[in-house]
Amino acid sequence: MRTDKIKPSQGYVLLDVLLAVFLLSLGFAVLYGLTEGAVYEARQAADLIEGANLAQEKMERLAVHSWRENITSQACIPGGTMEGHEGKFRWLIHSQWEEIPKLLRVSVEVRWIERGSPYQFKLESLYAVE
Repeated sequence: MRTDKIKPSQGYVLLDVLLAVFLLSLGFAVLYGLTEGAVYEARQAADLIEGANLAQEKMERLAVHSWRENITSQACIPGGTMEGHEGKFRWLIHSQWEEIPKLLRVSVEVRWIERGSPYQFKLESLYAVE
C-alpha cells in the first residue's frame, strides 16, 4: 500500500528560494547605491584636484616672470582682476598692493559647477615687487 503524503518541508522550498532572491536583490540594490555614491565622490575629488592644479599652474606662470613683465603684459593688474576659462573651469586672478610697500597680494581663484552646485578653490600669496 502506497501513501502519497506531502511532507511539510516540501512546501517551503519555493518560499525559501523567493526569500533568498529577495535578500540577494536587496543586497545588490544597496551595493549599487554605495557604488554610485563612491563614483560621485571620486568625480568630485578629481574635479577639486584639477581645479587646484589649474590654480597652481596660473600662480607658477606669474612667478616665472618678473612682476614688472606680468604687469606690463597685463597678465596681472594690481587692483584689478584677470579672468578666463579652461574647460569647465573659470579662473580669476586678483591682485592688490598691500600696505607694506612693494608687496603685491595675488590670489588665483578657480570656480566650477558640478551637478548644479558651485565649487571653488583659491590660492593666495604675497610677492615682493621691486
